[in-house]
Amino acid sequence: MEYRDDTLCGFFHKRSREIDGSQPFLMGRFDSNGDPTNDFKTLTWRETRQQSLELASGLTALGLSRGDKVAIFSESRPRWIIADQAIQAVGGVEVPLYPTLSLDELSYMVGNSESKMIFCSTMDKAEMALAVKPDSILETIIVMESLKGERKQGVYHFNEVLEIGRKHLDLTELDASINAARPEDVVSIIYTSGTTGRPKGAMLTHANWMAAMKQFTDPTLVRRQGQDKDLHLLFLVHLPICHVYGRSCDYHVGGLSQRGILAFEPDFGRIPKTLKELRPNVIISIPRFFEKVYDQITSAVAKQPGAVQSLFAWAMRQGGKFSDAMASGTRLGMLDLFLFSQANILVFNKLRKEAGLDRLVMAGSGGGKLSKDVCTFMRSLGVQLTEGYGLTETAAVLNYNAPEFRGLDRDNLTWFQKKMIDWTYDCMVRKQAEGKSPHTNPARSLKLSVAYNTMAYRLQVKPGTVGKPVMLTEEKIAEDGEILARGPQIFQGYWKMPKETEESFTEDGWFLTGDIGRFDSDGFLEITDRKKELFVTSGGKNVAPHPIELAIIARPYIDQACLAGDGEKYLTALIVPDFHELKKYAREKGIAVDDPSELVKREEIKALIQSQVDVVNKGLARYEQIKYFTLLPKPFSVEGGELTPTLKLKRRIIKERFADEIRSMYTVQKPAAGKG
Repeated sequence: MEYRDDTLCGFFHKRSREIDGSQPFLMGRFDSNGDPTNDFKTLTWRETRQQSLELASGLTALGLSRGDKVAIFSESRPRWIIADQAIQAVGGVEVPLYPTLSLDELSYMVGNSESKMIFCSTMDKAEMALAVKPDSILETIIVMESLKGERKQGVYHFNEVLEIGRKHLDLTELDASINAARPEDVVSIIYTSGTTGRPKGAMLTHANWMAAMKQFTDPTLVRRQGQDKDLHLLFLVHLPICHVYGRSCDYHVGGLSQRGILAFEPDFGRIPKTLKELRPNVIISIPRFFEKVYDQITSAVAKQPGAVQSLFAWAMRQGGKFSDAMASGTRLGMLDLFLFSQANILVFNKLRKEAGLDRLVMAGSGGGKLSKDVCTFMRSLGVQLTEGYGLTETAAVLNYNAPEFRGLDRDNLTWFQKKMIDWTYDCMVRKQAEGKSPHTNPARSLKLSVAYNTMAYRLQVKPGTVGKPVMLTEEKIAEDGEILARGPQIFQGYWKMPKETEESFTEDGWFLTGDIGRFDSDGFLEITDRKKELFVTSGGKNVAPHPIELAIIARPYIDQACLAGDGEKYLTALIVPDFHELKKYAREKGIAVDDPSELVKREEIKALIQSQVDVVNKGLARYEQIKYFTLLPKPFSVEGGELTPTLKLKRRIIKERFADEIRSMYTVQKPAAGKG
């Protein structure tokens, strides 16, 4: 059977046949029963494909038909991928759900999507599914981990469905079903994160997903590994695969397109240890992850002797020159390249190895704006950090700040140009993936230096931007600053919401992203804020809260911030301190308080945070400055409902939950140094 390659399911099965079946594909800390373990277990491409076919057969036997909706209510893990491919093989429509949903949210999405079946990672989630079952058409619940307690009707273990599938397996029938899928078929209903209102189900087709995936198949520096059959990069997957960003970049691009190995680590707190254990080649994450890396390294250096701090500062200056040259797409003098090489040998290589980043080929950031300082810092470390931009409605990709050879006619390259590209790829990808930094070997360092000044300087990456529109994608800025887009990856509309669908497009077919941005002189896009999140003060001033919040959380001793002030005379802020650093500060100052709820009440702590806010205020227009703030003793969280899975603020929820705290800042009689 020859599988078609214009649908996700066809592409997966075709790719499975092209790759050696013994090649590792999925890694997770789970045993054969689906229960958590301490050690990583591996599934090969052959095993993954076989289980997906057996599961598809089992789903059919349990009554799943083409077009039926199936929810996946689970953290990222290998069985998530297997379930997804099984649903596609039958012709079902998968509905990925965040594992942190409340019962009310789960009830709404299962009912609204008309899901007939649901995969749950644990019995706890299965119990939630059972609770919403009477008010929906839900019939079957499949649990990925061990069943516990009294067996309920309609509840199956994942392995049970596999066994049912083996008994009814008809490969000819399944092959026909896989090839019956068409590019225009809706394959996913993905609910938006609901930062500003009720989640909407975005309908994405095979064609949408495939268009997004193909943006990364161009033969550029980083993308060439997808055509290098001997190179299988290890992706550390910690983003939720139910989110369009993690799904598109890790699962579709990293796994399917690039033939990579997907290692799942959904526990954010465990990542530092996992990095040292696995030493991955690629990390796709959100700005907060890279900000934490930045904070940890700079804080550790600040505690070292003066000589070490001076050496680090010198190394960062050399790294900054290299980063600036990449940002401008200009050559760098051989002396500066030599000094950057020495900075790597003396400082950066050690830092990368200690953090488990010594085999890192590239890192990607999305889901929010990354500070320019953090971006420059990571690139100074030799980490090729790129940024992208997209939405649930665009299958995750509209723009990508990828290192690619700009200004070249790739169909008419000279022998010398091809050679320099090969050298660059060999040093920056293949050797780096093996843990052999170009700057650990004099010959490789010289080779990269020559390649850089003849060709690689064209790999322009601009910190603070999300790059240019990807292939086949058009963008323009509306009169009010909103970004408009057209392309094959843009969704078909919102499930059962025709009015909202119509309002999402202009009359001539441009998708309204809801984001505010601008293009620089080189055509790189900078995102400034969300249109729906813009404040208008009582004085008529427009304020974009996100850049101000980024400036606040970049200050020491501050972890999170949420601005308020829409329709008010001035701005205020809810601030969550960085309690790890704050407790150390308190001990140094002899403050015998360790409880966060008591710590935020201390006048010394309020004064400390006020000093950081004052620094931010100095760089802002008067109407943008923060007049009052309230310190919160507990961080915003996904579990608490204040953050989306990509750690964006749910402003509506926060405004409702902390209404009293916000109101109090607009009833004060005189200026104060914040509130506790």
